[in-house]
Amino acid sequence: MAKISLDKRKRISMDPNSEVSTQRSEKYFKYLVFILILVLILDNYTQFYSSVIPSKIIEEFLGGYPQNEANYIFTISLAVVSIGSYVVFVVWYSADKVGRRFLLVLSVFGMVAASIGILLSRNIVEYTIYRFLLGIFVGSDIWLIYITEESPPEKKAFWTNIVLVGGMVGVILMPIFRSIYITDTSPVGAWRGMTYFSIIFGIPLGILVALTVKETSKFQEIKDNRSTTKDRTKVLKKNLNIIFKSEKERRSAYIAILIISLIRAIVGVFISLGELYMSNSPYLNEGDINIVVYVLGASVIAGFLMTGMLADKIGRKPLFYIFFIMLTIGALIFIYGAVTPGIALILVCIGMSLINVAYWGLYVILSIVVIELIPTEARGTGNGFRGLMGSFGSTIGLLLTGVLVYFFSLQIVFLIFALLVLIDLPIIYKYVIETKGTDLSDLTIVN
Repeated sequence: MAKISLDKRKRISMDPNSEVSTQRSEKYFKYLVFILILVLILDNYTQFYSSVIPSKIIEEFLGGYPQNEANYIFTISLAVVSIGSYVVFVVWYSADKVGRRFLLVLSVFGMVAASIGILLSRNIVEYTIYRFLLGIFVGSDIWLIYITEESPPEKKAFWTNIVLVGGMVGVILMPIFRSIYITDTSPVGAWRGMTYFSIIFGIPLGILVALTVKETSKFQEIKDNRSTTKDRTKVLKKNLNIIFKSEKERRSAYIAILIISLIRAIVGVFISLGELYMSNSPYLNEGDINIVVYVLGASVIAGFLMTGMLADKIGRKPLFYIFFIMLTIGALIFIYGAVTPGIALILVCIGMSLINVAYWGLYVILSIVVIELIPTEARGTGNGFRGLMGSFGSTIGLLLTGVLVYFFSLQIVFLIFALLVLIDLPIIYKYVIETKGTDLSDLTIVN
């Protein structure tokens, strides 16, 4: 009798029309959202903490070199690190092969392992290796696949935003921990404390994910009907044909988005080396820099929120103009402010705010426009290439910075990149089309 009762309960729980099944499913989904928020908190914190300690890395590992040589070596190190983001394309492909759950667990433990490696690094080579590995795991965004595939169709955007907003806690924690571990009196190597949260928080989170999170329902559905490797190659070729043989207006707009993504990533040196530039200023101390980092965290959140509020009100194309002009003005204020006595902190805070609002706002709007340009069949491939173009831009920007900073000051290099942004304006005007109000179901394949 006990066995019959157990089988009966099993059948009831598997019945999609059963009240028991609905309640259990809802409870699990809410639990999953909570777990994904925790994963994104870890991801955001781990991704951003390395951008607020460059001067401390140079101080410990490259302190014996002249300033220009130390800056050169460090920027080349970051260029090598940026290559790790190319592997993310493979990670997304692997999610279709081995499943989402395995990669979600791997990404959490990967961030922990890379942070432990950074904590124990003894020289710039070891630091570069572990930052390279970290770049693979923080850029995977497997949580996004999870929430997209598990959310009700009519509430995908709602639940995605819930996870995004909850994950912003990681950005908020970054300046708090920097102000604790890095001060004017902190010893060399105190920056290692920035890795503690990723390790202490990540280990139990990884175990929790491994033991309690299930494979996504969508992947389970296709698990037994996978295509062969040959078929997947044909699908990739087909998607490329869909993208680059589409109607001329949309094809030109997509190519323009790729170029814009490249240039945006090139000027990302303001994000990755901004702290180093501030630390070289005679008018800013560690307390001031910690204040700027607080502002940086708030402006990242503001960039996401601003895009969400304005994209559907004024359109995508006007936001491109606003963000790129904002980025240029912010960069010029930041460059000038750091060398201005008396008001350096105020100007740097204003400049860094404008830079980060624009930089991260552009990240969101570029993703949205690609989705609205490309049919469903090739949408993932289109966004993957946009991300890959951004990775190329990061490498190019850091390599150029490494070479230029050897001969010129970081101030001159930043000025060059600030003006480079203006190249995007005529590209936007001539090639980018307004996609506001696009019905995704209306995007059809052109034969």
